[in-house]
Amino acid sequence: MMNPVYTGYLWCALAAVASTAATFLIKMSSLNGSGLSLVRLLWLGSAGGAYALGFVCYAIALEKLQMSLAYPVMTAVTMLLVMLLGNIALQETLTLSRVAGVVLITAGAFVLARPA
Repeated sequence: MMNPVYTGYLWCALAAVASTAATFLIKMSSLNGSGLSLVRLLWLGSAGGAYALGFVCYAIALEKLQMSLAYPVMTAVTMLLVMLLGNIALQETLTLSRVAGVVLITAGAFVLARPA
């Protein structure tokens, strides 16, 4: 059986993937105009579903990890994934300062996540 702490980190990662997907879906909705068309509402509804899935994953992570560990890890992974997905799928620019910022945030989250 897997160590509960590692399982908690796995649930954090799943929550981060769901949050990243939701962010991407919201961005895709904005590419379909600014009004409330049926297509845009479908994108936004899908984003809401992804956020709900991420909420459940994060709730399970909190059963296994301290809140002060789970949130920074989930947030750092989400930021990294959003930056990579934006670059790959939407051709958003990866600048040195953006990469450095994500590296610093991710490193800080993993320093916080180290056992005391």
